[in-house]
Amino acid sequence: MRTTIAFSLLSCLLFTGCGDPPVTGTVKYNDGTPLKGGIVILQNETSQGIGEIYQDGTFTMYQYKPGDGLQRGQYKGYISGAITADDNGNTTSLIPAKYTDMSSSGITYDSEKDKGKLDIVIDAPPPKALAPKK
Repeated sequence: MRTTIAFSLLSCLLFTGCGDPPVTGTVKYNDGTPLKGGIVILQNETSQGIGEIYQDGTFTMYQYKPGDGLQRGQYKGYISGAITADDNGNTTSLIPAKYTDMSSSGITYDSEKDKGKLDIVIDAPPPKALAPKK
């Protein structure tokens, strides 16, 4: 009986994937500086995933709770919440506006082709306040 259960579990993992695979990545400006905040959002007709962008520019996508992975498929995406605020509460976007709209961002993910990795390059330098010191 144990052999049958073990074989069934192994077959499930090998042939169907059993569960949604993790998708990780980075968001960086074109000079290599990481985007330090915001959320990557991927959507298709049946699913949506989000990933918080950490201070080092890395993120891990999830659907309902961290660690649950992303359903296989093809996705389009955008970045939300990549802003900074000054002492008066005035906000400034950290990325060009095209990256905040799924139809213009150019962000795509295909689970078959990309195999769990999504690296996004913002086609602009970081805002002057965030640029690396020389």
